[in-house]
Amino acid sequence: MSRFADPLWFLLVIPVVLRVALVVRDRSTGSGSFQFSSFDLLSPRRSLRTRLEWLPLVLETLAICLFIGAMARPQHVTTVVSENRYGIDMVVALDSSGSMAAEDFRPRNRFGVAKELIGRFIDSRVNDRLGIVTFGSRAATRVPITFDHDVARGILSNAQVGENGDGTAIGQAIATAVNRLRNSTSRSKVIILVTDGVNNAGSIEPATAADLARRYGIKIYTVGVGSKGNVPIPVKVQNRFTGEIETVYQMMRADLDEEMLSAIATRTGGAYFRAVDPNAMQSVLTKIDRLEKTQLSAPRIQTVRELYVLPLAAGLALLTFALTLGETIWLKLPA
Repeated sequence: MSRFADPLWFLLVIPVVLRVALVVRDRSTGSGSFQFSSFDLLSPRRSLRTRLEWLPLVLETLAICLFIGAMARPQHVTTVVSENRYGIDMVVALDSSGSMAAEDFRPRNRFGVAKELIGRFIDSRVNDRLGIVTFGSRAATRVPITFDHDVARGILSNAQVGENGDGTAIGQAIATAVNRLRNSTSRSKVIILVTDGVNNAGSIEPATAADLARRYGIKIYTVGVGSKGNVPIPVKVQNRFTGEIETVYQMMRADLDEEMLSAIATRTGGAYFRAVDPNAMQSVLTKIDRLEKTQLSAPRIQTVRELYVLPLAAGLALLTFALTLGETIWLKLPA
């Protein structure tokens, strides 16, 4: 888009037009005299010069008009408007306690499936800032809030069952996630809590942590993973005959406090979901993805290129040429 930054300078065209009109009137009435310089005597084309005696005036007028155009500051403006983006600040709190090794999500365990599906979820949230907290008997920030999804996904893939102890400190996990989000300026802040157990560790009660999240305007979505009933859990034992470490499976009944998880979500304006298999968990993350979309304002970026140099240079060239002609070929001499 082209524009003039100071168009009021064009009002100066009015006196320029009046000047030209007065000169034309004076020439037509014969007032004043116009004679040629000695250069004219050397040329046989006197009649042509006589016919072009108005040329210096025209050139001067054009030069003045170009100066006015330069003072009006012509500009070329390029405006770039990015598409509307949708994004929030989000922390995923993933249970890494020993029970997440249960293999009811075969052929892998709960933790492996959760890591893969959360990784896909991270890939789908292009405009979000994400963080990751893992927890067992204690909670630890694995990834602070960041736009670098590659780093977040890489660190998540290296997380291991039992790295934070075998307990389940749900309240501590929520408090750690809140600490990562409390200074966020995003209009929407979310914690996704993924667990298969009950709160049995840590010094902070889940209800207290949920109240803290609500105070900072943070919404919590809770996801209870694991099938109901007895589930196989691998256990490392030493063979008493060979001394080698072997993996055996023990059946353990799932112990998921759905009432507590539902209360946490309700208290903060979120929702509770149950994922009994990989497909159900994928469906849960898809629902959360649809629920949590916050439109961000599209930034407008303007690039302004000043164009006054061209008319200014052209005006100087024309004025110089007009003055040269006026002082040589069409020199005004006294009568």
